[in-house]
Amino acid sequence: MRSLCACLVLLLLAPLALPAGEFDWMVREFSRESGATAMHIPFFGLARFIVAVGHPAGTSELRLAVFEHTNLESSRFSNITDMAVGSAWKPMVRVRARNGESTNIYARPDSDNLRLLITSLDSGGEATFVEVRVKPAALMKFVDEHCERR
Repeated sequence: MRSLCACLVLLLLAPLALPAGEFDWMVREFSRESGATAMHIPFFGLARFIVAVGHPAGTSELRLAVFEHTNLESSRFSNITDMAVGSAWKPMVRVRARNGESTNIYARPDSDNLRLLITSLDSGGEATFVEVRVKPAALMKFVDEHCERR
């Protein structure tokens, strides 16, 4: 029983012990350029584990970073984000609202999957980075099943 508990703990902590990846590098670059620090989100490791095991809507990976009090204008936010993201990610959607909010959606093919990166800045100065890896066919099936057709 003790070895089973030890294995479960190691399995849950394994994603935390992995070396920093591209998402972590983007978060560090944004932090360096903006002067904001990413918040710690309690129990998010557990949420990542559930996504990795359960694959909801075809999702196999989930990453999240939230920054408070960035004090950036939407154009500066987009410039910093584009620089942090790099040329491997292709911009798909850019939305800028008059109230200073900004949302950017980037995509990148990853073998049979699609990696999506959504960056947003709200009018209160909170910036959010979300990266997901999805299977496009499973995502479309989920959308078709859960969206009401009119």
